[in-house]
Amino acid sequence: MTEEKVELLTLEGMSFDVVTHRGYAKLCDLARISAPDTYDEKNNPGGIQRDLDTAHARAAYLYAHTGEGKVGERRIWPELFLNVRDPSVVEMHPIQKYDGERVAKLIFHLDKVNKEPGPKLSVSRVDGNHRLWYAAGDTDERLNEPVEVITPFCITIGLSVEEEQAFFKDINDNQKGMNTSHLDNIVYRLKPKEWTIAEEPALWIAEQLHSDPLSPFHGVVYRGGIRTQGTQRLINLRSLKNGVELILNESEELKAMPSPPMSKRQAQYVLIRNYWNAVKNVFSADWQPKGSLLLKGVGYRALSIAGAYVIDRCFRGGKTDSKDMEPLVEKIRKAKIADKTLSWDPKGPLADWSGMKAVKDLGETLKAAVASIDESLVQQLAKQA
Repeated sequence: MTEEKVELLTLEGMSFDVVTHRGYAKLCDLARISAPDTYDEKNNPGGIQRDLDTAHARAAYLYAHTGEGKVGERRIWPELFLNVRDPSVVEMHPIQKYDGERVAKLIFHLDKVNKEPGPKLSVSRVDGNHRLWYAAGDTDERLNEPVEVITPFCITIGLSVEEEQAFFKDINDNQKGMNTSHLDNIVYRLKPKEWTIAEEPALWIAEQLHSDPLSPFHGVVYRGGIRTQGTQRLINLRSLKNGVELILNESEELKAMPSPPMSKRQAQYVLIRNYWNAVKNVFSADWQPKGSLLLKGVGYRALSIAGAYVIDRCFRGGKTDSKDMEPLVEKIRKAKIADKTLSWDPKGPLADWSGMKAVKDLGETLKAAVASIDESLVQQLAKQA
């Protein structure tokens, strides 16, 4: 039986004060020689890796294997970082030396590689576990094809677990999370309008709310990049998009529109724009102040849920201008929260509301206020029947 092994051609050199081996290899081969040392308070208290996010790992596999999720025509990844804890599993054969650096061949003997998390783990994934998790094609029966695309790697040999922990912290602590609004705006700029309308309708509508002079959000949406001094941004693009998604998902009439995609999105946009114009007119005193909760978190999302109901009511009645929506939004203004009139003051009844459960609860409360006594009574009688 032929021994299974993975051979990697590397350039050996210094990264600051650590000897590293850098090169390129198939993603599946790097997955075959390594494993994560996942932290488990009870069973593996010395582990360094966070708990796996399977959705993130699956997205990484699809991006590498099929290109799903890419924005442009091509793909690229930064290098993966592995540490050989047990040098006995690898042979190193120097090939040639250049000015203090040398080309070498690393040969990993797979029959010797231990992948069990803990002190005996042979090759640890210091950075890149999500990208490698499904790459060998042997972890999930639905993602069972090895990913053979080439990717860069960095391998160290003989770092202690404590050094791995320190580097793991350094790598992740020094990274600044990418602004999601900035990423959304890049997608919008890169993709054809037809694609965005079909695949990311909420993003397309949110961008129109920012660019349309007739929109209450015109020019006041933060879309990433430099924050111009003196320019007030009422809401960021990702939050605005999330609210639009809520309206699109909650509204029966918007989902049922039969028109072609472009006409349908344009009609949806106008209705959503008109609703927010009505909100701005009714809650004019709370639209601009930084201290108001109107366009923050729970408040904005709950108003989006209520907005779907307002839009449906007006659409069915054939009255869809913002002026037609204002009487219903006025009912929202009179809603009772914990026996107090609705207030967007940070010190008011909504001060402690947070999370999606709060969004749904407040959204239902605002919808009930719009429904009015007669409709609520009809619903109660229907339930009795």
